[in-house]
Amino acid sequence: MTLPVFITRAALVAGQTVSLDGDEGRHAVSVRRLRVGELIELTDGNGTRAVCEVVSLAKHSLVALVNSAQVEAPSELTFTVVQALAKGDRSDLALEILTEVGADIIVPWAAAHSIAKWDDSAKGKTKWQRTVQESMKQSRRSYLPAVTDLHSTAQVCEILASADLAVVLHESADTAFAELELPQAGSVVIVVGPEGGISPLELAAFSQAGAAITQMGRSVMRTSTAGGIALGVLISRTKRWAIRNGQ
Repeated sequence: MTLPVFITRAALVAGQTVSLDGDEGRHAVSVRRLRVGELIELTDGNGTRAVCEVVSLAKHSLVALVNSAQVEAPSELTFTVVQALAKGDRSDLALEILTEVGADIIVPWAAAHSIAKWDDSAKGKTKWQRTVQESMKQSRRSYLPAVTDLHSTAQVCEILASADLAVVLHESADTAFAELELPQAGSVVIVVGPEGGISPLELAAFSQAGAAITQMGRSVMRTSTAGGIALGVLISRTKRWAIRNGQ
C-alpha cells in the first residue's frame, strides 16, 4: 500500500525535520488521524518527494523527519490541455483524469458553446486548483499541474501558435489523432471543446493558428474524458509512464 501524500512548501532534505500545517496539516491530523511513528510522503509539487516519519503532533499540524528525498527530473516534453468549461461535475472529472494521466498545464477556456460560466474568475480558478491538487496527491505525482486564468479563444490561439505540436479534437476532422508525430522535446497543446462542440469560427481560428484538427475515432467522447484519453495516447509514447521507483 502506498503512503499518504501531502504537499509542503518547505525544503525536503534528508535528515531534517519539516513542519506540516495549514490545510495539509489539519487534514493529516484531523482527517487521516496520523500518529507518531507513521510514514508519509511529502512533495513540494515541483519534482521533489520525500519519505518522512511523523515525530510529533499538534492540534492541526505535525512535524516529520525526512528519511529520504529524491528529485524527479522534469520532462523535455510538456503537455498543456486547453479544457473548455463544462457543466456540473464534468469539469471536475476532466481535471481529475488530466492530472492523473500527466498534464503539466491546464488552461480553462470560455468557448462559445460552453454552457458553464465563471461568474468570478478568481473563484473558478481556485476551485480548479483545489481539484487538481487533490488529484495530484491521490495519483502520487511529484509535479503539481499549473492551472492558468480563464482564457478566451484569442488567447488560446496564442498558445497554439507557440506550441511545437498543437492539436484540436473534433469529430468532423479528416486527420486521425493516432497518426500524429510527437516531437521529442518542446510543448504539446491539446484543445478539448465543450458539450456543445467547437464552433466553426473557433475551428477556423485554431487552424489558422497552426493547430491540427484531428479525430479520435468513430466514437464521440465527452468533454470530461476526451482530453484525458488523448493525453494518455501521446504520453504513452514517451518515458513518462516508466515504472515508479524502479519496481
